[in-house]
Amino acid sequence: MLKYRFRNYLLRWSGHMELFLSFLLLISIVIAAIGLVANLYGLAQNMDNSDYFQRFLGSTMALIIALELIKMIVRDTVGSTIEVLLIAIARKLIVSEQDTLGFLIGIIAIGFLFLIRKYLFVSEFSNEGRVVVSAAMPVTEAEKLIKKPLPHQAQTLGGVVAQIAGQEDRKLQEGEVYVCNGVKIRINRMEDGIIQVLEFIDASE
Repeated sequence: MLKYRFRNYLLRWSGHMELFLSFLLLISIVIAAIGLVANLYGLAQNMDNSDYFQRFLGSTMALIIALELIKMIVRDTVGSTIEVLLIAIARKLIVSEQDTLGFLIGIIAIGFLFLIRKYLFVSEFSNEGRVVVSAAMPVTEAEKLIKKPLPHQAQTLGGVVAQIAGQEDRKLQEGEVYVCNGVKIRINRMEDGIIQVLEFIDASE
């Protein structure tokens, strides 16, 4: 129990630091955006200068990538990471003057990211027989993930675990393991008494 509590304590503080740094990044984006507004006057004065517009476009795309980076940190999902990579590569292709080979490599990279997102994307990761999932994951998706049946009295995994705890008159707390239809589920992280992250573990543990 102590191991999980200490680990989750560190995770919470690292999460708070990520949010703080994201807030600082957001402030810098606002300041830079104000600078872009000021540059609109220069853009109007240099309408025939394509290089000036390219620099303006590059700065704008950089701010968009920074915003997507903030979303990636806040969401903390694999999907948001792929979105940031897609936008970053697209910016490189649009703003930079690539030769034919560089442009082709960029197109292939974007194509691979789309293929990964469509065919190889997984919402959670497994490690040494363990599968870590969000407590908000629907029961039907969890059944596909672990290939085992689960009760459908609740719509989410967190609800299933809460029901099991209620039936067994047990208190919900981090590190506790609950058995459901032969499937062992551990509470990995809780916040304000609400289950956030669960972990499927091997029956042999």
